[in-house]
Amino acid sequence: MDYDQALYAIQELPQPETISCRSRPQNYYHYEQEEGVSIVPEWDLVCENNVWRTTVQVGLSIGKFLGASLFGVISDKFGRKRAFVGGAILYIVSGFLTVFTKSYVLFLLGRIGLGSSASGLFYAAFTLLTENIALKHRSWMSIMFTISYPIGMLILTLFAYLLPLWRSLQLALVVPGLLLIVHCYFLDESPRWLVSKNREKKAYKIVFGKKPNVDLIFKASKKMEDIPSAAESEAQASTLASKLKNSFKEFAGLFSTWTLRKRILICYFVWCVTSMSYYITAINADNLSANRYIYVACTGLVDIPAYIIPIFILKYTGRRLSSFGLYLAAGLSLLAVLAIPREHTNLIVAFAMFGRFGISAVYAVLTLHTAELFPTEIRNSALGTSSTMAHVGSMAAPYIVDLLGMIAWYIPTTICGTSILIAGFLSLLQPETANRDLRDHVQQEDEEKKMNS
Repeated sequence: MDYDQALYAIQELPQPETISCRSRPQNYYHYEQEEGVSIVPEWDLVCENNVWRTTVQVGLSIGKFLGASLFGVISDKFGRKRAFVGGAILYIVSGFLTVFTKSYVLFLLGRIGLGSSASGLFYAAFTLLTENIALKHRSWMSIMFTISYPIGMLILTLFAYLLPLWRSLQLALVVPGLLLIVHCYFLDESPRWLVSKNREKKAYKIVFGKKPNVDLIFKASKKMEDIPSAAESEAQASTLASKLKNSFKEFAGLFSTWTLRKRILICYFVWCVTSMSYYITAINADNLSANRYIYVACTGLVDIPAYIIPIFILKYTGRRLSSFGLYLAAGLSLLAVLAIPREHTNLIVAFAMFGRFGISAVYAVLTLHTAELFPTEIRNSALGTSSTMAHVGSMAAPYIVDLLGMIAWYIPTTICGTSILIAGFLSLLQPETANRDLRDHVQQEDEEKKMNS
């Protein structure tokens, strides 16, 4: 028979029954891994259960997705310190749950909790840093804060090498988290947030270490009489709908004016595509026919200078031009892969790494620029919800690499390059914030815009 005849012939034959490999007796297969090295043999995450192994990593992203918005609202509504304390408690509880649980479901819940707490801790701490440092130090200190991410990845690699058992590794990552209790004890609330909530006396005591004088108390009291307090507003909210509306007032403030709506929508898009491209360039080794170990090592090494160099770039250019330049360099590098023959693997990887360098570098600028674009009363909501959109991109990345990469190896890098260029041009529509003081209230943004016009 030729091929067509054979294909027709087998279609007429009865098909054999599909039998799951896990439905057979256990002696039909065995694990070559040592006991305790991986979660796979512990919960038999093979065959039809293979999807639950992937879900463990997705659970972390889901947690970050939920935590970014939830802790952002908590931070703007109840304070940066309370959001940080809540994130610390959730991190410790979730961490120990993943170490000692014997149930896969509880392990997955612990992973979701770890992801959620990571968002709460990172953005509450970043907002505190941004609001409590002088203008001339804001750029380099915020970028040095974000460099903790690649440093943490290097420490994780060392721990994983020294501790092959997964529970021991998880415990080694959770125990240092107990130091967060010390942080929570000594951490002060953001004075800028307190002022935005008309709590000047407490802000004064934090800044100067003593109670304010009588004149300042009188002025603060006078101001409080003119502006309704949060307690009065809550007392006026009698229905459940009114209470819910008041609880999410800070989140709604992101869309309260045309100026803020435009800013936050641009932030959502650029955060999403930047995160998507960041993760695609990290896991795209197979589509580029590169050695996995060398490729992953290169991505880690590229991230370190990528977080440091923006410190010097921001000295001479503003946030907007820095973002545009880095987006442009990254986008063109990733699109240049289309012009390189596939057999030139080293050259393709070199352009991909340069694109990743631009993406990692712009992440540091993007976080700082977003924090400066919004007033104090909604700043953490802006960072939190933008981070939520970033995790939408990170969850899409594996599907783009695995599914679209099967169709053509260059599709993932082409999607990254195109979306990154669009993000670069959209970043030019945002206002420059390099030499501008932080605003505290939404009304100040509109007043400044009217004065400029």
